[in-house]
Amino acid sequence: MSAASVPRLELLVPWDLPTEQELSAADQAKIGRALQALLQALREPDAVALTLVDQAIAELGEIKSVLAPGSSTKTSLQQPQVEDFDHYFEAVHVQTSDPAGCLVRSLLLTYQRSLQLWLGSDDFDPAQVAYQKQGFVSYGRLLLRVFHLTDLENVP
Repeated sequence: MSAASVPRLELLVPWDLPTEQELSAADQAKIGRALQALLQALREPDAVALTLVDQAIAELGEIKSVLAPGSSTKTSLQQPQVEDFDHYFEAVHVQTSDPAGCLVRSLLLTYQRSLQLWLGSDDFDPAQVAYQKQGFVSYGRLLLRVFHLTDLENVP
């Protein structure tokens, strides 16, 4: 896969991060399936997990977004600091009418890239990888709560 074909990580601007959000029935199903796929993938060997995550990203589809204006960060950071972060992590800050989709897609892409790194090298400490995976589990469960999908939290 060439660098040009790798999707950039889209991060919601901090002031658009939901702490709670009601979803339509269609979005509940779409977001629920994606988060269930993530949590299932986190229980599987890395090669299987990568396939599951790739499928979840494809099923979730593209999320329409626009680049966030760079004139104000609404944080203590200055714009050049934000731009350095974005460039280093190949990320962009966006605004979207679908924050749930954007958050879940970003989480799936982050886990996908982590899996690609772990599968491509034997240099990673297994204990640290397990710790990272627990972080993905925690974030996935947090999003289930934010989107009122807690009935899916314990589904195998």
